Amino acid sequence: MIRIDHRVVQGEGDLPDRPIPELTKIITADPNLNEILDRLPTYAEADLPILITGEPGTGKELVARAICALGPAWRKTCQRLNCATLTESLACSELFGHVRGAFTDARQTRPGKFKMAHGGTLFLDEVGDLPLSIQPRLLRAVEQGEIEPVGGDGPVVVDVRLIAATNKDLPRLISQGLFRQDLFDRLAVLAIHLPPLRERPDDITLLADHFAREKGQRFGRGEVKFVYGARSHLQKHTWPGNVRELKNVVTRAVLFSKDGVIRAEDLSLAPTPPVAPPVNQVVSDGILASRPSPRRLMEILEAEGGNISAASRRLQVCSKTIYRWLRAHQLDLGDIRGAAVFES
Repeated sequence: MIRIDHRVVQGEGDLPDRPIPELTKIITADPNLNEILDRLPTYAEADLPILITGEPGTGKELVARAICALGPAWRKTCQRLNCATLTESLACSELFGHVRGAFTDARQTRPGKFKMAHGGTLFLDEVGDLPLSIQPRLLRAVEQGEIEPVGGDGPVVVDVRLIAATNKDLPRLISQGLFRQDLFDRLAVLAIHLPPLRERPDDITLLADHFAREKGQRFGRGEVKFVYGARSHLQKHTWPGNVRELKNVVTRAVLFSKDGVIRAEDLSLAPTPPVAPPVNQVVSDGILASRPSPRRLMEILEAEGGNISAASRRLQVCSKTIYRWLRAHQLDLGDIRGAAVFES
C-alpha cells in the first residue's frame, strides 16, 4: 500500500473521517512502515509518553507531528525543542523557564517550553543529547507533572503529553553513564522505531519520483523522469542520510537536468560511509519495533540454529517480539530449527 493521502476512517473508537495533512508528507510502500503508521491513531489517543527512534532523515519529526494531529483536541497544541542545541546552562531555562533576576541576563520572566505546552504536547527532539545534569529535572516533570523555574520559589504543576525523539543509541548511552535508565523507562512507555531507507528498497524510487515531480514543478522543468541507469544508481546507494539525503540528491538532479531526463551522471551521490550500528530497539508489550520480512527472519533464525535468544540479541529486541513476528508471518519455529540442523 502506498501512503500518500492519509485519512482516518470512521469506525468504532476511531477519529472522524478527515484528511490528516501531517500524514500526507509520509510516502511509503513499505509494509513495516505502513504497520507503524496504522498504529499512530491508537498511540495518539493513548495520551502516554512516546519515544521515537531512528537514524537522521527517517522522518521522526513528521511522525511526532502526525501523532499531535491525530490526538485529542486538547493535546493538539505542540511545542518543539531541539535538545541538541542546549548547553547545560541554557537547558533549564528553555525547558522550565526562569524568573526575572534569576541570573545576569534574566531581564524578564520566561515561561519555558513545559509551561508553554501546558494542556498540550511537548516534542523533545534529539533527547539523547540532553545534558545529564538536567535529566533528573526532566524525570520529575514527566513523573510528577511538576517543574521548578530557575530562580522560582516552588514547583509549578503542568499537564503535558511528552513525545521524544533521538537518533542516538540510548541503551548504549545508559551503559556509559550518559543517560538515565529511569528517564528512559519513563520516556519509552510507547516506542516507535523508524526503519532506515536502505531497509525500504521499494521506497527509494517511489520517493525519488515524488521529489522529481515536486521539484520539476517548482523549477519549471515540467515532467522529469529517471532513465533506467539512474534508477539503478539510486537503488545501489545505501542512503546514510535517508530520505533527507535522497530529497537533496533529486533536487540537484532536477535543477540541472536536460530534456526532462535524469541520467546516472546527473546524480551527485556522496561517498557512502560505513553504516552505523542500528539504534537499539528495546521492545516489550505495547512497544513497536520494525518487523523484518519473513525471509529475513528465517535467515537470521537459521543462522542462529533456531536459537530465539541469539536471534533476539542480533535483532536487538526481546524474545517475545521474535515469537510475535513468527506468529504474524505464520512461520513454524520447529521447521526452521529442523532446516538449520539439516544444513549444518
